[in-house]
Amino acid sequence: MGRRRAVLLLAAATAHVVMVCLGALQVRVGDEGWARRALTYYGLLSGADSGYSFFAPGVGTTLSARFQVNGANGEIAADTLETGVSREADIRVKNIIGMFSLEEDPMVRRSLVASWAGKVLARHPDADSVVVRLDTFDLPSMAEYREGKSTGWTLNYRARFVHREKLLHAQQSDGRGP
Repeated sequence: MGRRRAVLLLAAATAHVVMVCLGALQVRVGDEGWARRALTYYGLLSGADSGYSFFAPGVGTTLSARFQVNGANGEIAADTLETGVSREADIRVKNIIGMFSLEEDPMVRRSLVASWAGKVLARHPDADSVVVRLDTFDLPSMAEYREGKSTGWTLNYRARFVHREKLLHAQQSDGRGP
């Protein structure tokens, strides 16, 4: 490697580390000119502007969706929406699950969970029902942790879904059907 190339790589690495430090300290550089727009764009692309605030007091809770698949013969299986095919796809699924906590309308929440249950029931066509459980992982602040408060999962939402055809068949056999 030539001396000139090594100097350029060192300068680029130094500039990146400076951007990371500025992002972590939440320092905004310059006015609204082209230089600030370029630095902002670089920070967004590289992640240098993230602030690295994982241990900050304002870290939110994590929402998890778990599915209990109930078979016709009484067998029970567990399933998730994440497939493990790729990290990026699983992150996208977790973001979609996180939308549940942002939605305030109970009917929209129910529809969202029903669509997830439908996906799981499609994977398990012989299942009688699926129980969807949304749990929130409570992460105490460092002060609360020092005082003895532990982490843990809290039930946020629970619902049972059945195949429409199986529900109609059960209602007709009980004499309640249409």
